[in-house]
Amino acid sequence: MLQFAISMTFGLTVGVIMCLILWLNTKFTLTEFVTIIGFVFLSSTVWTFTKGRFTDITLLALLVVWTLARILVDKWRAFEKILSFAMSTSVVVNYYIYLTFIGMRVEGGGGKESASRDKLIYMLVYLAIIGAIFLILWIQKISFFSSAWVRDFFYHEDPKVKYNRTLIFSALMVLTVVIVVGIYMTMGIVSNNEKAVFYIGFEFFFSFIFILVNFSMLKILVEYSILSDVSEQEKQHQKELKSFIKMIRAQRHDFNLHLHAVNGLLEAGKFDECKEYVTKMVNETQYVNEVLPIYDTSISAMLYAYRSDAESSGIPMRFEITNNLKGLAPEAYEINRIIGNLLQNAIDALSAEKDRDYGIVVKIYEQNGGSVIDISNKFFGDISELSHMFEYNYSGKKNHEGVGLSTVQRIVESYKGVAYVEMDEDIIHFIVRLPKKTYK
Repeated sequence: MLQFAISMTFGLTVGVIMCLILWLNTKFTLTEFVTIIGFVFLSSTVWTFTKGRFTDITLLALLVVWTLARILVDKWRAFEKILSFAMSTSVVVNYYIYLTFIGMRVEGGGGKESASRDKLIYMLVYLAIIGAIFLILWIQKISFFSSAWVRDFFYHEDPKVKYNRTLIFSALMVLTVVIVVGIYMTMGIVSNNEKAVFYIGFEFFFSFIFILVNFSMLKILVEYSILSDVSEQEKQHQKELKSFIKMIRAQRHDFNLHLHAVNGLLEAGKFDECKEYVTKMVNETQYVNEVLPIYDTSISAMLYAYRSDAESSGIPMRFEITNNLKGLAPEAYEINRIIGNLLQNAIDALSAEKDRDYGIVVKIYEQNGGSVIDISNKFFGDISELSHMFEYNYSGKKNHEGVGLSTVQRIVESYKGVAYVEMDEDIIHFIVRLPKKTYK
């Protein structure tokens, strides 16, 4: 009975460790929780059959299988799974050192049954502590990373930044595993039992401190990198916004002059000239009026900036906006990234073409409670390319990295929206459907 209780305590502890690590990383799903319950029974069964031997190999094998299974289910979030593996390995090595430590403490202390009882008590203490930590974090909604840390940290538009971050992250994970293995390998060096107990106890506390320091540093790295990205995006938005506001102020300043000119033409009876003058005024202000329905000025500024860029290259761009994009799940800067990437893709596609009569058409409207962004231009490519448009690193243009549309896909899907391509004769439509923000 004692051995059964010990095996179940072992399995539950491994399960709580897995839950804790998933919560710290991404706030785990119900499916993953059910999977962990299966691992609890599996680890308990293995402990029972091996009678507590080969605990270290058992733990490592369980973690490897668990990690591979998670990666196979969702390989796009492989880095998060690797982090979970590294963190879990660190914690279970700490647990293995603890089991070794208490095993030495209870040896020869009054018979086999007494030793088993003491071992169970010590294991229950560890389970109670780590379970309490998990409950506190869960109740207080405290997580190590936000649920979107993988996409914000790794999937950067600049390939060099993405490469550097992947390299640094991989190096940290390798370093973590090497240090953990090093801690494990140093166990048992001291042959004297009394010194060994002290040495193993010291290793237990050292490994615990290592876990805290190592992953706190990783958290700082990730948060600093994401903050740096947002800062750069905000700088660009501020630049576009200042230009937009400056242009509006200039229009307001010129308004009085225009009124005097119109009044002078009317008093002189030059009605045809007055009509022509007013037409020019309307065309001049139309650019701004078309993007003013957007609720966020930074989005309007971005649209105006892209229109200026396109028309300076001889590519006409027109807007049909009947929805203000307010209350959507993505933040304004993410909507800017979605629209900006789509517009840049359209400009790049038309830059090398002579036929620019259709230009670029931007439609933003409401449908089924969400917002639809439809950006279209004339298509000059191969129809077989359509199914690959949103794939990472795929580009139908030379000297392009092919990350713009995949970035759009990633952001949209992270908010349970959809991005796809439609053809209307020779016009290609890049369509994004974004849901409204849900308030809990």
